[in-house]
Amino acid sequence: MPVRPVRFAHALLLCGLLAACAPQPAPSVQTSAIPGGFSEALLALSPAATPGLVAQAAACPTQVALPFGASGLDTGVYWYSRAETGAPGGVGCKARGDGAGIAGYYDPARPVLIFVHGWQDGNTRAGKRDSFYFSEANQSVADAWIAAGWNVGLFHWTQLADDEGTGGVPYHAQAKIWTAGYTYRDALGRTQDIRMRYRRPDGTYTQVGTPTVSAGALFYTAYKSALSAWTYSGPERVRVMGHSLGAQMALALAEQAYADPGLSAARRPGRLVLADPYWSPASPGSGHTYSFLSPDATPAARSARIAQSLKQSGAAVEWIKSSRLLDLGGDNNLNMAKFISRTEIFPEYIFDLNPASGLARKHGVAPRWYMWTRSFAPNGAVSAANTLTGAVSRMNSGVRYDQQGGRSTVSPGDDTFVSGPNP
Repeated sequence: MPVRPVRFAHALLLCGLLAACAPQPAPSVQTSAIPGGFSEALLALSPAATPGLVAQAAACPTQVALPFGASGLDTGVYWYSRAETGAPGGVGCKARGDGAGIAGYYDPARPVLIFVHGWQDGNTRAGKRDSFYFSEANQSVADAWIAAGWNVGLFHWTQLADDEGTGGVPYHAQAKIWTAGYTYRDALGRTQDIRMRYRRPDGTYTQVGTPTVSAGALFYTAYKSALSAWTYSGPERVRVMGHSLGAQMALALAEQAYADPGLSAARRPGRLVLADPYWSPASPGSGHTYSFLSPDATPAARSARIAQSLKQSGAAVEWIKSSRLLDLGGDNNLNMAKFISRTEIFPEYIFDLNPASGLARKHGVAPRWYMWTRSFAPNGAVSAANTLTGAVSRMNSGVRYDQQGGRSTVSPGDDTFVSGPNP
C-alpha cells in the first residue's frame, strides 16, 4: 500500500474534491494524487489490540503474537477460530512447525484459505494487526468459512510491512517482498540502508536479528511448514489471497511453490486472489530503483510474468478492484489485466467526505467482499463461491466484469455485473 504522500493545504484538498484544480508535486519528489492522510486513515481503520486478545490466544499451544516486541520480530501463518475472528480481530494461533493439527484452529484434512495483508505503517507502535473483520458489515467474514469446514489463516509480516515511504510510495516495504538487501540513494545523495529492518513498539527501526531472506521467502517457508502435514484431497486445493501490497506477497509465494520440486502439486496454490492490489509507479522516484527486480523492469512487470506462468500451470488468478488507489498513484498493470480474471466492484454505500478515509475504506473492501461472496450463489464474476474449474474458465474467457447492481448495499447478495473486454 502506498505510504503517506506529500501533504497539501486544506484549501487545495477542497478544490481537489470539487475537481476545480489538481495538487502540484513538490520539486524532486515522486508524488501522486493520493490524498494526504491516507496513511493515518488506514491506521485508524485497523483493529486495535486489547487485553482480551491475549487471553483468547492463551489456549493456543504455539507462540502468542501479541504484544509486539516481546521476542523481536514476529512473522508467520496464524490459524483462526471463530472465537478469534470478530471485532477487533483476534490473535489466532501460530501454525506448528511440523504442520500438525491444532484443535479448534487447524485440521490438516480440511481445505485451506490463507490471507496476506499489505502495508502496515504505524501498526506496530499502535499494537494493531490486520484481521478478517469487515467493519462496514459489522461481522467477521472468516466465520462462515470456518463454520463450513475451512482452515482460515493469515500470514502476519506486520513489523516488516510497517515501514515509511517516500513521495507517497511504499518503496521500502515493497522491496522487502523481493529482496533482503535493498539500499538506495535518496534525493540528497545519501545511502539509505533498508534491507530487512523492522519496526519496534517504540516506532524505531532495527536491523538486529533481521532475516537474511526476503519477506516473500519468509512467507513461502512459513506456508510450506504450515502445510507440511496437510492431507486434504478434495477439489479445492489451497487458495491464497493478498490485499494491496500483499498481492505481490501472494504472487511471490506462488512463484516459489511452483518452482519447488520438493513441494507436491496438491500443496501448490490453485487460486491466487489479488484484492485491490497495489504496484508502485513504473518510473521510481526520490532516488529509488527497481534494479533488484532484474530482468523485470518494474514490480508490475514481475507480477504479470508470474501470473502468466501460473495461468499456464493451470492456476486461477483473480483480481478484484474496489477503489481508485492505483488510478490515483501507482501502476495499473494493464498488461496483467488482459489475461487474468478481473472484476471491479463499486462500494457506493461508503460515502465519506474525507478523501483519505473514504479511499482507505473502499480499499479495504475487496478482500472482505470476496470472502463474503462465498455465502451466496456464484454470480458469474469473480466470486469465492465459484469452483476452481469455474474460476479458471472465467479467467480464460477474456471478459472483465463491472458491478452494476447492489452498489448501495454492503452485502454481495444483490450484486449484479455487466461484462466487457479485458482490461
